[in-house]
Amino acid sequence: MLAVLASVLLPGWAHAADFRDPVDRQFLVWPNIPVIRASDFDEYAGDRKIFSNLHEAQGDPAAILAALQAVDALQTHHDRRSVNELGRSLNVQVIAELDRLARNINTRTPKLRFEFASITPAELQRPAALDAKALDALKAKASQINVVAYLTYTQLGGSFVQLTGTLVKLSSGESQSFTVTGPVTQVGAALALEWFNYFYGNRLAPHKNPMPDREWLNAAPSHINQLVSLDVARRYCQSQGAGLPGLEELEVGETSGIYHGGVELKKNALYHLNSGMYYSSEPQLDNRVRPNLNPHGSNAYYYCIRRKKAAATESVKEPTTRPVKAAVKKQADRG
Repeated sequence: MLAVLASVLLPGWAHAADFRDPVDRQFLVWPNIPVIRASDFDEYAGDRKIFSNLHEAQGDPAAILAALQAVDALQTHHDRRSVNELGRSLNVQVIAELDRLARNINTRTPKLRFEFASITPAELQRPAALDAKALDALKAKASQINVVAYLTYTQLGGSFVQLTGTLVKLSSGESQSFTVTGPVTQVGAALALEWFNYFYGNRLAPHKNPMPDREWLNAAPSHINQLVSLDVARRYCQSQGAGLPGLEELEVGETSGIYHGGVELKKNALYHLNSGMYYSSEPQLDNRVRPNLNPHGSNAYYYCIRRKKAAATESVKEPTTRPVKAAVKKQADRG
């Protein structure tokens, strides 16, 4: 929905690197948040399709009206099936908790705002079809919206529920989902805290690979999850143009982890080092390096490491023109 309209109002959003971009942007959210009981997967799939199609409308007034009516109709439909108006309670609880958290940090420009100009509190209690007397008025209201939200919940027994809140950016169709579990009287506030921390939390700089010139190799296919001897591990690494890691390399690799250029070590396990020693993955040990008294025994796991090959570059020499020019001049002198 609103793809054409949003592309004019919010240029560059479709290619933003982060859902929260631009950093200083205030997100205006459609105040009616549908709350969907996620026990019927067929019905849930139909509801999900409504949101997946929000950004595919052509931006004309009729399409905008139909899309917003569909969002509000979900709230009405699922409110009838929820117990003790759970949907409306969660809706109010989430927004109220976000307001409270914003007041606590003394901000005048909350990142998520659930009200906007030209819409009165009374209008928010009615379906979208009644929010405007004309399509032009509705289009003016809709043009202010950046994000829509919806909640799905599953009852876990007793008063406990699992609640998932999804935010959908209208300019691109991007979405972010957050899940919390707890008593029904607290999950709304817990979800609001997840949203609040996501939008207000400091954006940490990305991790930099501490060994960008090296690459890790897994153990041989038949050695995965197997203890092998130091000699066997060395031979396999050599067959890959690599070697066993040194102490510092393995420490840095373990610290970085598998998602940031490193490796993951098994819990309470030993790993071969190129020095012939063991490296223990037990972090509580004062000295994690142990002597390997039996280098021929199958007694440790391993990774291989090697330097990355530099990109091959072919030097193309420009043709020399001087001899040709000299030959031409010499021929002219003879003539």
